[in-house]
Amino acid sequence: MQLHSRMLVPLPLLWLRLATLAVAETGPESAAEAYRPDSPELAGLSPDTAQQIWQVELLRLPPDALSTWVTDPSTQVRARAAEALGRLRNPAAVPHLAALAADPNATVREVAAFALGQTPESEAAIVKRWNLEGEPTIRRALAVALGKQGGVTAVDLLLSALDEPGVGPGAAEGLGRLAARKVDGAAHERVLRSLTLHIGPVPVGETRALAAWAISRIPWTTGDTATLARMAQIIRTDPDPHVRAWVLRAWAGLSTPETRSPVLNAAATDSAAGVRIAAARGIGKQGMAGADLVLARLLLDPDPDVRLEAIAAAGICPGVSASGLLTPLLGSTSANEAAATLKALAAKKALPKPAEQYLDPALFLAVRIAAAESINDPAVLVDLALNATEAPLRSAAAGHLLERPNTVAADVIRVLGGADGLISQAAADWLKDHPDSAMERPLLDRLKVGDLDRNEVRSFVSALARLYEAGRIARPAADARTILAPWLGIDGLGEDGTKVSAMLRLPAPLPDHPDRRIPNLTDVERIVSARIYTEQGEIRIALRPDEAPYAVWNFARLAEQGYYDGVVFHRVVPDFVIQAGDPRGDGWGGPGWEIPDEINTLRYDAGAVGMALSGPDTGGGQWFITLSPQPHLEGTYTVFGHVIYGQRAANAINQGARIEHIAIERLEPASPSASAP
Repeated sequence: MQLHSRMLVPLPLLWLRLATLAVAETGPESAAEAYRPDSPELAGLSPDTAQQIWQVELLRLPPDALSTWVTDPSTQVRARAAEALGRLRNPAAVPHLAALAADPNATVREVAAFALGQTPESEAAIVKRWNLEGEPTIRRALAVALGKQGGVTAVDLLLSALDEPGVGPGAAEGLGRLAARKVDGAAHERVLRSLTLHIGPVPVGETRALAAWAISRIPWTTGDTATLARMAQIIRTDPDPHVRAWVLRAWAGLSTPETRSPVLNAAATDSAAGVRIAAARGIGKQGMAGADLVLARLLLDPDPDVRLEAIAAAGICPGVSASGLLTPLLGSTSANEAAATLKALAAKKALPKPAEQYLDPALFLAVRIAAAESINDPAVLVDLALNATEAPLRSAAAGHLLERPNTVAADVIRVLGGADGLISQAAADWLKDHPDSAMERPLLDRLKVGDLDRNEVRSFVSALARLYEAGRIARPAADARTILAPWLGIDGLGEDGTKVSAMLRLPAPLPDHPDRRIPNLTDVERIVSARIYTEQGEIRIALRPDEAPYAVWNFARLAEQGYYDGVVFHRVVPDFVIQAGDPRGDGWGGPGWEIPDEINTLRYDAGAVGMALSGPDTGGGQWFITLSPQPHLEGTYTVFGHVIYGQRAANAINQGARIEHIAIERLEPASPSASAP
């Protein structure tokens, strides 16, 4: 889920570097002292130029707005222009990026290669450069770009590059991305066989790890006997727990009932919690002989995340009687385990009493949310969506109502009229796809409310546009023009706003132009770390204003306004992420604005801090910390920091754990004489 006045003061920033930071958990000393700008890299990138390029990027202006810098004599300027072009994600940038991909300077070419991977309709330019480029680091970037933008011809190109020194990791990653996009030929047995052969004991390094990751992402349907046997051996013996877990994820779906049990049984006793979690998930999805016994053992695992996955597995595992395994856990003193148990029993239709009876306010909120998501009576769901005291319970009921295949418009129209603006917005989005003649008046009534944000207005106007287009009513209501006129004057309503304006003979809305406050980059560069105080302990984040200045600035200003104080981690997925930043506590909320993505080359290894999104450029207040490497997030979600202290505390976070406070640390402003000779 998720997710200003302008001040143009110049400042050098975007090619600064963070010095190496110790990752050992030695204590919560300040990260500020470890931050040192690498000023030689700024040669040729003036403060004015840095600020101006950043402005084009943030406002998502047309790519031609960067044309001056694409041909600048400075390699640093050209590289920065290439980065900004990629962040625009505009096909019109391809000619500029193709030129930069052929630049004499290797750094510029590498940045351009990454940017081509972010840009739609760039496959031809990537392939052309692939056939000409000889530098391994740049070919690696092009391989990943092929995975993001390439088609069927990219499969053979990447397979042939797996053994190229320095290029193999990118080729493996590219193959995983191709298959995740369902490109023809990427999920073929020969790809699985080749990737499997590239997993240990040689080659070592990133190729083997990314080959395992690619295997985990590809929707395989079949594999030859020798390859499956090799995968089973990797699961049993590979020294890297991430490799074992990734390969297990794919192998469980390809294995036969005869071969599945011994491997999953062994994986369920693996020393690494991530592998035991993968085993529980495999058992749940595929089933196995003796699943009851293995899940019973996992339900007693010392790691709470493993126990949660075992509960979920019992709820979906074919042939497992969840009632006997799970019913005693309904009374667990752990809110999350009790809630997961209720969900699992409901999935198996084995709850000892109707889900409605678990809405007692004396029960954990997490349990009541799980109950709401298990209720089938639409009248109860509507009542909860309108009247529940806690926002997460309202959202759970509304979300479940809107996801049910047999929901009717009359129930959604009732929800539309409630006081919770985000739920009304979700109801309008549903009605846009299910237009009904009775929805016009409630939508117009919502637009009479003065305090609406742009997202709400956009949803209400879009729903009205679909209603009018569908011809479900003879003509718009007599007061529609009066009510809509003030709203149709704002920008950002898109095509639906234009349609409604034309129907009602009103002036067309302004073009979608983000109204973003652009801060002083000199101030942003000084924001270097954050201390997140939680119930489980302190988590220290080294922030990256050099790579994602707007995300860092947005996070810091919210933290210093107290926005995060008392906010819970509303989403915790074992061995994946912990997510926070929504004062509602349900993942539906945000600060009331959206920020642009700043996709960069930082990796999503364990401890990476990223912006949560519901689509491109929809970040706001929600962020997450990865609990294990997650390469599939790279190139899609902005990385703006990394845990340098407190990863154990992050691993111990349970859903519902609170943030007490976030303190932002800054460098002292530079002395006016500091740069004097």
